[in-house]
Amino acid sequence: MKRRDLLKGGILAGALSLLPQGVAQGAPQNLPSLGRRYRNLIVFVYDGFSWEDYAVAQAYARRRLGRVLALERLLARYPNGLVNTYSLTSYVTESSAAANAMSCGVKTVNGGLAIHADGTPLKPFFAAAKEAGKAVGLVTTTTVTHATPAGFVVSNPDRNAEERIAEQYLAFGAEVYLGGGDRFFNAEKRQDKKDLYAAFAQAGYGVVRTPEDLARSNASRLLGVFYDGHVPYEVDRRFQGVKVPSLKEMVQAALPRLASYRNGFVLQVEAGRIDHANHINDPAATLWDVLAADETLELLTAFVDRNPDTLLLVVSDHATGVGGLYGAGRSYLESSVGIDLLEAQKASFEHMRRLLGNSPDPAQVKEAYRAMKGVTLTDEEAERVVRAIRDRVPWPEGVRQGVQPDNTMAWAMAQRNAAKPDRPNIGYSSGQHTASPVVLALYGQGLRLFSLGLVDNTHVFRLMGEALGVRYQNPVMSEEEALEILKGRPQAVRHPEDVWA
Repeated sequence: MKRRDLLKGGILAGALSLLPQGVAQGAPQNLPSLGRRYRNLIVFVYDGFSWEDYAVAQAYARRRLGRVLALERLLARYPNGLVNTYSLTSYVTESSAAANAMSCGVKTVNGGLAIHADGTPLKPFFAAAKEAGKAVGLVTTTTVTHATPAGFVVSNPDRNAEERIAEQYLAFGAEVYLGGGDRFFNAEKRQDKKDLYAAFAQAGYGVVRTPEDLARSNASRLLGVFYDGHVPYEVDRRFQGVKVPSLKEMVQAALPRLASYRNGFVLQVEAGRIDHANHINDPAATLWDVLAADETLELLTAFVDRNPDTLLLVVSDHATGVGGLYGAGRSYLESSVGIDLLEAQKASFEHMRRLLGNSPDPAQVKEAYRAMKGVTLTDEEAERVVRAIRDRVPWPEGVRQGVQPDNTMAWAMAQRNAAKPDRPNIGYSSGQHTASPVVLALYGQGLRLFSLGLVDNTHVFRLMGEALGVRYQNPVMSEEEALEILKGRPQAVRHPEDVWA
């Protein structure tokens, strides 16, 4: 580089350092457009999905399943790019602020749904689409009232107020709600003892609670709630006999109902437990939820092919954990062994903990890892897991790995042999969200074949608006205004132990 170029770079860097904080954070972004309108819109959110998750699933699909991911084919042939994910006051977002950026088109503070820090409500995109006559559907593997689906339809200052969000769903009146969260609808479990199942049924919904009920129902409007909390991981559904519908089966139930509406529909599909699996650093749980998402993606692209007036938008809201396949052996020639070792992993840490209970002994822990993870623990490793479950003593430390005891359970089976893996050589940077850019891709007829480049997550709102011809502007808050408001708050929104951000 020439000296004058270095000087120019130094001047530019100095100028950027003098910019107000909010301006520097909101660096210039690319603003691609679609060039056409659509009748239907499907937004498929891979929650907590990073490029490392893609790489592991791509390798496993090719090496062990003998197939190419639908997502790989989409990325190879259709418009795609990267999304910056930061929220209004933090470079590391969480799911509600990420959902707000996409559904409302403006940055917000972490913690609330379609709302600014001063209480100003925002209009989520699916609410505007409903006003324009579109049918609405939400399908997720999390609780159906969780942040990512909820942020597209309702406004609430607390993303964790899921009992209240369930009531807001009834008032909103989407055509399809499918996911988990029985405790937010069931009168025996709700704090106020309201029977929301009865209320939804009275409002004309078919209420289903099992895969069999889902398959049998012929109701045009549907509330399906299939587990007390989040829908169990795909690895547990597939290999441990947990009786819940797959993401694909839920979408198969939603699509014909929504497609029957003359004015078209909007549907959000969320592969939400990718995020949770990454929080707990569970490579098998992550892998199989990504593969389940890919089976669903295959279904959705086929639907778009049959219904060319539909746009499919695939996006991750943020990265989590970032479990990467690391090099192993001389010249990294043993690296691929880690992919093969994943095949023996047949259960999630969540399922293992349900079986082990709150006070397992080391022998039970060793047997659980042998049978369900294909890993032989040492006596010391098993004892560390016992202490993490029974005494809440984390290992190696409890800051970077913040979801316990699961992060300790992951650390106990980490690769120890640098020469040749005897355990999957997949390592995690943390049990938390990260700041890295994530995937965005489009699938539909008539799209110009172009790169989306690097865009801000708020641009998803603009793409959705252009697709359906629904245009409006939500109020904008500056970072400085938000920080001033946050000074007066005693603490940020806290997340319950079983609710990941």
